[in-house]
This record gives sequence, C-alpha cells and structure tokens, in this order.
Amino acid sequence: MSPLLGRPSLPAGHAAVRGVLLLVALMLAVTPLSILITGTDWFTLTLIGAAPVILSGIVLRKLLPLPALVPTVQVLVVIATVIVVELRQGVVDLSGGPASLVTEQVRLFPTAVADLTASLAPVTVGARGTVLVVLLMALVALLLDIMYLDLGWHTPTALVLMGLIVVPALQQPSGGAWWTVALPILAGAIVLASRTLHADPVLAQRDPRPQAGPLAGAGRTALAASLVVLLVAVLTVPASLLLPQVAPSRVALDMDVVNAWRNKDQANLGSVMVDDSVSVRRSLLQQDPVEVLRYTTDAEDPSYLRLRTLTRFDGETFAEGDPDTAASGSEAFSDGRDDGNAVSGDDSLLSEYSVTVTDLAGDRLPAPADVREVSSTDASLDSRIAVDATSGEISAGESSGLLTGMDYQVVAEENPATAQQLRDVDPSVLSEPLDSGYLRTSDVPAAATDLADSLVESSGASNAFDTAVAFQDYFHNSFDYSLTVSTPPGEDPLESFLADRVGYCEQFASVFALMMTSQGYPTRVVIGFTAGDVDGDQRVVSSTNAHAWPEVWFGPEHGWVRFEPTPSAANNGIDVPSVTDASQETAPSSEPSAAQTTTEEPTTEETTTEEETTTPEESQTASDAGTGGVSRTGAEVAGDLLRTVAVLVGAALVAGLLAAAAVVLLRRRRDARRTARWERMLELARADGVSSGDMVRGGPAESELWRRASGLVAWEDLEAELRGRAAAVRWLGWTGLWGRPPLHLRLDPARPPAAALDALLDDIETGSWAQVTDEHREAAARIGDAVSDARYAVPVDPALWEESPGTGGGADGGGADGGVDDGGAAEGTAPGEVERRALRPDRDLLVELVRRAR
Repeated sequence: MSPLLGRPSLPAGHAAVRGVLLLVALMLAVTPLSILITGTDWFTLTLIGAAPVILSGIVLRKLLPLPALVPTVQVLVVIATVIVVELRQGVVDLSGGPASLVTEQVRLFPTAVADLTASLAPVTVGARGTVLVVLLMALVALLLDIMYLDLGWHTPTALVLMGLIVVPALQQPSGGAWWTVALPILAGAIVLASRTLHADPVLAQRDPRPQAGPLAGAGRTALAASLVVLLVAVLTVPASLLLPQVAPSRVALDMDVVNAWRNKDQANLGSVMVDDSVSVRRSLLQQDPVEVLRYTTDAEDPSYLRLRTLTRFDGETFAEGDPDTAASGSEAFSDGRDDGNAVSGDDSLLSEYSVTVTDLAGDRLPAPADVREVSSTDASLDSRIAVDATSGEISAGESSGLLTGMDYQVVAEENPATAQQLRDVDPSVLSEPLDSGYLRTSDVPAAATDLADSLVESSGASNAFDTAVAFQDYFHNSFDYSLTVSTPPGEDPLESFLADRVGYCEQFASVFALMMTSQGYPTRVVIGFTAGDVDGDQRVVSSTNAHAWPEVWFGPEHGWVRFEPTPSAANNGIDVPSVTDASQETAPSSEPSAAQTTTEEPTTEETTTEEETTTPEESQTASDAGTGGVSRTGAEVAGDLLRTVAVLVGAALVAGLLAAAAVVLLRRRRDARRTARWERMLELARADGVSSGDMVRGGPAESELWRRASGLVAWEDLEAELRGRAAAVRWLGWTGLWGRPPLHLRLDPARPPAAALDALLDDIETGSWAQVTDEHREAAARIGDAVSDARYAVPVDPALWEESPGTGGGADGGGADGGVDDGGAAEGTAPGEVERRALRPDRDLLVELVRRAR
C-alpha cells in the first residue's frame, strides 16, 4: 500500500515529539551552510524560516480535525513569515496595498537570486538575500514536515538531511570543520531512529503497510541498495558528459578552486593582455595576502582605487599612453582636480578618504575615482604629489621608490549620472578620445569585433550604455574565473579566452574594452584595487584586492564611467556598479539631456529603446562558440522561474477549487434527488390521507406499508452515500480528508440489515473521531427493522392488521417493532389509527454521521 494512503495518523502527543525532533535535526543538518554564509546568519535565518512552520504544524495537528488542512495553513504561515522579514528588512512597503505587495515580490526575488548566485562563498547576506534564504528554509522545513510527520517517509527525510553535506562542495572543495559533516549525519540518524515501527508499536499494529514490520529479506535489501549506489556512482559522470548544457552556469565558480578539488595540475602561466610591468596577476597569485594600505572614508559605497590607466593597445597588450594627450577638448566630470570643489555643484556628493600605505612600491598612489583634492600632513609628500587630470592618477613625485608609511587625504566626488542620462548622451561626443589620439588602438581583432556585433544585434542595444551592460552581463553569465588559465602555444590569447570562456580580471577588462571600442565607444583599462574589506572603522586593502576594470567614455558631462565584466567568482571584492542595476528600470529620466531637448518628439523612440534593452523575453543565451546572443541574467532566469511557478501554483489552485466545487455540486445534486424522492413518497401518502408532515398516519396496515417503504428508501440512500464516499476515498484518499489510513465503510450484504447497520456504527466508532451516540443506534435499529420487515416479513394483509399496534398481527410480529413512537395511538389520531415515522430524520442522522467519519 502506498505510504501516502496507508500511514496511520499520529496522536497529538507523538506528533509534537516528532515535530521537535525534526526541528532539532534540521538545525543540525544545515551546519554545512556555515561554509557558504558568513557569520551566524546560516543558523539564525534557518531558525527564523523553519521554526514557525514546524511549531505551527505541532499546534495545528492538535486543533484541526482534517489533516489535509495542516499543510495549507502552514503555507499561510510561510507567507506571513516572509512578509514580516521583508518589513523588518525594509525591502517592501505596505503603503501601496496588497496589489503593490504582490508586485514587489515579483521584483524582489529575482534580484535576490541574482545577488546570491553572483557571489562566491562565503557570502554576506544582504536584505534581499535574507528574505530569500528565510523563504528557502521555510519551504524546506514544510517539505520535510509533510514527509516526516504526515507521510511517514523516514528514510527519504533522513537522506535529504544528510544530503545537505554536499551543498557547498563546488564552492568549498576542501570542506569545512568536522562538525559540518558529523552533524548532518547525526540529524539523519535521529530521524531514522524515530521510525514508527520502533517508537509507536500501537500505531504499527494499525499500519497495513508491508514496511511497517521487519524486513523480509535484510540481506537482499542491503544488496539491492548497494547495487543502486554503485550504479549511481558509476553512471553519474558519463551521463553528465552526454547530456547537453541547456544554459550556462548561473552560480559564480572559481575554476582554480574546482581544479584543486579535482586534483588537476595547475597550468603554467601564459600570455596576458596587459603590459607585464603593471599586471596584477602576480599579486593575485600570492599564496599569502599582503596588506597594501588602510583607509577611512565617509563614502557609503567606497570607490575602487586607481593606480594606472591604460589607453594604448598594440595588437597584443594594453599599456599606458601619452600622458600629454587629453581625451577631450573640454574638461570632463571624471578629470582629476585639486581645488576641492564639486563639479556637480552638490557638496553632498563629496567624500573624504584618509589613506595610510602599509606595503607598496612605485610612483603612483592609490586614488578613488573622480578626485577633487589631494593633500598630506607630510609637507615633503604634500609638495610632491600631483593629480593627472585626464587619467585621474595621483603621482608620488618619484620615478621609483617605496611608498610604505605615506599618509595622504583625497577628496572624491560621486558621479551622479543615472542610467537614463547615460543612454541619452549625444553620440557626437563619444568619439572625442579616438579623434584626439588619447586612445590608441590598432585594428581591433576580428574575434572581438564579431562577438561585439553579434551581442549588439541580439540584445538590441542602440547606445553606449546599453551596449556596455549587454557585454557585462554576457561575461557574468557565460564565463568562469581562473588566475591560472594559460594560452596554448601558437594560439592567440584573445581567441583562446573567448573559446575557453575562462580568464581573470585583466582579460575580462581588456576584451571588454576592445569590444566597446569596435562599436565606436571609447573604453580604457584601469589597474588598481577594489575597495577592500571592512575592519572596524577602517577598510583594509591587500594584494588579493588587486584588480583591473574598464571605463567607458560618456562625454565631458559624465566622463569615464566604470563597468565590471569580471565574474564575482574572482572573490577579491569586486562590485558591479549600481548604475547598471538602475539600467533595469524603465522609468524615464527626470531631466532630459541636451540631446533630448534638440529633438521634437523623442519620447516614443526612447521608450522603444528602453523596452528593447530590458525585456527579458528578448534576451538570448550565448552560443557555445562564444559568438552567439547575450546570455540572460540570473535575475531574468529567476523571474521566468517565479512566473512559471506562479502559473503552476495558480493552475493547481484553480483546479483544486474546480474539483471542490464539483464535489459540492455533486453532493447537493445527490441530496436534492433524495429529497425529491422522499417528497414524492410523502405526497403519495398525503394523497391517500395517511400522512401529515414527516409522519405517516392511518390504519395499522397503511402505516406499516409506509414504514417499510421509507426503510427501503433510507437504506438505498445510505448505500448511495457509502458508494460516493468509497469513490472519493479511492481518488482523494491521499489528502487525508478521510484519515490515514482512510476509513473504509460499507454495509455488509451478508448480514441482516440491522446487524449490517450495527457493524457500520462499530466501524465508525472504533476507526474515526466521530462520536456514535444512542440516538444513532436507535435510528439504525428503526431503519434496520423496517428493511428487514420489507424484505423478509410476510406481506401486509389489511385483514390481519385490524388490531392496534403492539398486539401482533403479522406472521412474525415484525410490524409491532421499531416504528412505533410510543407504542400506542398518538395524540390527535382517530380511534384505530396509528402514527409512525417516515424514517427520513433517521436517514439524515446516519448520513451526517457517515460524512463526519474520518
């Protein structure tokens, strides 16, 4: 018998104990998540998501009469928990009403999925990620609660809990502490030890399933299980190689970590696409991180720190260009300045950085973007340092030397440009760095040009900003990260990078710059550091924060703007610019640019462009050759998944409602037919003058005839009700609406009617929570006697029924029992008349009892 149909229901006390055991086991089993999530968030978020679900299940199983209602209410508990967490995290607003709340969910969860999958473990869970983790843990708890407590699937539950060991495998092949393995195994052992067979012998006696008893062949079972495990182990890898890759991986992977896990030898370093004198590859390959500098800042989102700006590509590598050549004939927003004034006129955009170099050599000081002032309390250093306007570099005034110990202060301005403003830049100003010779590029390799053309066509990008976002998303979704990637002898580094789809930051930045330049959008490469890690009030930048990134020219009004094509698997503090997140918005700019004001009717064209660049349905996955369409972002994939799940859930709800409505309508129709039959019978009785209401009144013979007839009708109604119940149990017994196992009821045709009804009441009394009263017994006796008389007693002969009821008259005296109200004539009856029940109330009473039997 299926466990879904055959498992007995647990008493409330046993269910409570098992619920607590499940919660403890789940908290033990999620310890491997400590490898993926920083701090104690793995524990607290799991507890917040799982505890309300499991504890509410304990209470609901005691309060609700129908077991199938428990998971339904638990789903509501999950929804309530998620909404409370969203409100506490400030990611939703209830001011817009329920409709706005639902809309915000559609926006929130795809973004949360993208945030988590784009980060390399261990991740710091933000506000949106917190909501997603709580939801996932709540759903896992709900699934395990149903499997363990409702279905009695102890072994699958234990396997799921122990299977959590492998969750962090790809992200942390070396594993975690011993307890991240031991505790999930202990959790599974707890569940297996609490099987119904061992803990509930009373329930096991009622459990008709074969698995409720000892194994018939323990040796054969162990052998079969071993063979299954062996087959899975042997066939998994070959099968995975044969299956097609439907879409690129959405989870950030560091291929060096994966190769280390596979014990694969590391390749020798090959060619790079950045001048070796400024390459950061050696710093990133250092086994032990070296602290480079510390700084404090009042910036909410600290900038990357620039060391070198590369503007010349010689066909193989990027290098520094001519420092005397300007990018534009006019000053740009990104130009370095030393006057301390905000170019935008908004001093709130200014932030101060106070830097102390701890271990760095060279002639450039790390500096944030868009410098407005640089100074030092050291008079000697203050007299030497200078800001280069075009490149934004800060010179230390020495051709070479040790910068360790230098303290200096930098004032920088945050670029306030929005995504829409960058889209609206006048195309005529974009070519200035190329026209002036600031960017020197020989012919861009055909591989980069072809790929760029393909991505622009498939994404529908029609401006520099949307093109840059499309390229950035393509690298994020289609490439992996590795510092040890090498170019095979005789192959071109760029073509090898695009074919293998594996590289490191300098390759991503360089290829991005070439692809943008091939479309007429000047782009340079910057060498420096990411913003570093928080250490109290300071930030610490180490050698592992060394990085390379591209900057795209958006005219003098906005200057050079940073993009981030390197996948987050680099795990060196990279941060995707917030302006590219804003690119997902479709709201128009509040302040039109000069290009907009010179056009009479720009609205339709701009709206079309936005729709073309942000519609997920128009995004396409990249081809395996690396020259196909743009890969869809994690947010788009998650959005499609959520919409699919929503459609399926909605369809299931509609189907459930339709099924419930059908059941109700069929029952009402059946009840209506029965009522009509009774009414017709009583109308005939009234027409004969022997009926009043639900009572049959007349001579002894007439009243006995009607008693027997109503007994047969009541019996037929009970049989029809039991047939309907049996069909419902056969199709819907898995819901638990009729108990677990479902209570099967029937009228035994081999027994006399009265005995069959007594047996039916006994089954209801012993197998369900419905209470059988003396009133039910009396009603069953009246119906049983009437049916017995109708089937087996001699026919009613009026000549033999002239005596008053109770004196006998039939051959077996059957007419003297069961149908008389008080054993004599009722008040208001004429002499010689008898008033008997039509047995309809008795039938109604028993039908209601059958419906309540669970």
